[in-house]
Amino acid sequence: MSTVEIPRETKRSFFTVGGTLPANAPSYVERKADTDLFTHLMEGQFCYVLTSRQVGKSSLMVRTAIRLREAGRRVAVLDLTKVGMNLSAAQWYDGLLVQLGREFDLEDELDDFWTGTDSAVQRMRPMQRWMTALRKVILPSIS
Repeated sequence: MSTVEIPRETKRSFFTVGGTLPANAPSYVERKADTDLFTHLMEGQFCYVLTSRQVGKSSLMVRTAIRLREAGRRVAVLDLTKVGMNLSAAQWYDGLLVQLGREFDLEDELDDFWTGTDSAVQRMRPMQRWMTALRKVILPSIS
């Protein structure tokens, strides 16, 4: 019985241990989900991906975001784990806006909206204020 030796550089570029695969990983296996998710998002549909752990959700997200950007779409990827823990609702939603501000170069506009003096905005519950920021600040700037 003979063994086949895999060159060291191929091992490094092909194999990934844990986590999200690089966007250009040769070991990524394109699935129907890749086409379906991209198509539905291009049509403006709300999508979510539910499946068990360690089956490629993050890799699917990264590759789909790249494809959407290549198609001329503005894309923001929010990492909910980066917002933090043990936060108030207002702090949590503000953390999401900070991420969106960085993605779309709208940090100042979103900060002004969130911390501004508009009493109607300040009286809103955190989620309502976040949704209003999406509608009044982010969407007009990216459409």
